[in-house]
Amino acid sequence: MATATRTGCIATVSIGAILSLLCLISGTYILKTNPAKLGAFLSISSKAKEALALVINFALTLCIDGMMFVHSVSLRWTLYHEGRLEYNTNIRLFTSSKTVGPNRWYMNVVALFFLVLSYGSSSVLFLSDETTLFLEMGDHGNPVMINATALVGLGLGLAGQAAVAGWCLASGCKLVPTWSSNPLNTTLAAIRKGNFAHRPGRCMLSVHQKYLRPNQGVYPAGKQGSILQIQRSVRYILALLWALVILAIAWTVAMVTMSMSYGNQYAPIEGVTEPLPCWRFGINWNPDISVCSINVVTLVMSQSGNTYKPNSATISYGAGAVLCVVFVCLVQSSQTIGLHCVELLVNLSRDEGAWRQAYGEKKQEAPGAQLSTNPFRAALSSWENIFLFVAKAMLHWVMGQSMFVSVAFGDETPGNNATYGPNTFLVAMIYSRLFFFSILAFFLATFATYLALKRSRGCQPATLGHLQTLADLIDDWKTDKNGRIWWGDKTRLLEADGGLRHAGTSWDKKMLSPVCTVARYAGARTESELKIGSVSYRANNGRPRYSRFM
Repeated sequence: MATATRTGCIATVSIGAILSLLCLISGTYILKTNPAKLGAFLSISSKAKEALALVINFALTLCIDGMMFVHSVSLRWTLYHEGRLEYNTNIRLFTSSKTVGPNRWYMNVVALFFLVLSYGSSSVLFLSDETTLFLEMGDHGNPVMINATALVGLGLGLAGQAAVAGWCLASGCKLVPTWSSNPLNTTLAAIRKGNFAHRPGRCMLSVHQKYLRPNQGVYPAGKQGSILQIQRSVRYILALLWALVILAIAWTVAMVTMSMSYGNQYAPIEGVTEPLPCWRFGINWNPDISVCSINVVTLVMSQSGNTYKPNSATISYGAGAVLCVVFVCLVQSSQTIGLHCVELLVNLSRDEGAWRQAYGEKKQEAPGAQLSTNPFRAALSSWENIFLFVAKAMLHWVMGQSMFVSVAFGDETPGNNATYGPNTFLVAMIYSRLFFFSILAFFLATFATYLALKRSRGCQPATLGHLQTLADLIDDWKTDKNGRIWWGDKTRLLEADGGLRHAGTSWDKKMLSPVCTVARYAGARTESELKIGSVSYRANNGRPRYSRFM
């Protein structure tokens, strides 16, 4: 399984590198062959352009997540070798190594830069001719320009992330004992290397009780603690996400206000026959410049275009192309960081879900915890992971559609006499799309808040991927033929000691009993009591001896 996972990681990084080369080569070719326009044109409908952009966002998210999985695994085992690993999941770009190159703080900054560049460039990859802003957009073909500058930016972003992931693969040959994302697999690998060991007497202590002294009998809890209670960084993540919701709403309101002001101001000039003020709010996905229903606020990538003064300072067309990419990247950066932070909550919840498969209130309800799982299959089977994957692609896509980027060729703007100047780029912010983006941002913040506050039901102690807690709760690592283990009451397998009961794991769920909720548990405490299953503990060093490892 470990070899197959590593092979999958190599394949993912290779695909990312190949895609980056394709983007760089094609982008450079377009720049060389069409230096005047800095792009190549094709004729497709506006709906087709939006659909193509959405497909690219999903493919980009899949590629980036695959490459950055390698970065996450490398960080996990780097922290282990530095004696700083506590959880199976860590917030990747905000946790750094002190020794290993690809996980040093400055490489995290580089990885974040390339991550933002990738998503920002994809948002301005397809540009409409500026005249389409002033036409009713239907399914007829409109000239769409492939932005060569953004294509090169996308290639650089993917190349940078592929380089970081490739460095992790190269340096991880000796550092990484397993590439699995399964918390149980990580725990067992860490125990085998010697830095973690089972501590008797803690069979009913959750990660929220990790500082309690062992051998203290405790009653099983009917409800476990939340992620927010154990991870201090979560409160900052939630603050960021809800701040983004507020900013999105404020941005929408500002665009609505400016659209209303513009519409009511220019209605008399346009000879509108409707009663004034005539502007009305509407949820129209497409840009609309009719003064009574205008929903667009346009930003031009030149001072002369924004001030309508031809003699004002101007920038070159090439500089405008770069500035357009930089502007979108800056706007999207906070969203990209927020989505990355949500990964921590999703993976902690997924780690807990993997452990909770080991116990059910009734034996037949527990499918058993898998000791070794394919990380890609595990991601597809996790609803939290699927939600976040869709959220990443959709939020970046909607943000890109909300800032409708077009290119103007020539001096005059169709529909009015304002002079934008020679070839330049325009960013049309459409409030109806921003309103939709605000709704999606609200759903994301609500989703993250739910994960942070969720408390698992049942008396099985929560671990949230905390490796030492898992090592304490699992006293038998032997699995059944399908690689599963179960957790439950094992008192009948041992001699009772002072009324205290023992809970642990077994490869055969028939050997386990439901946990007694009115009894105290402390676990086995002597060497003889610990000789169960495939792991036996020696009194001289407390390290486990294994007969089986998945």
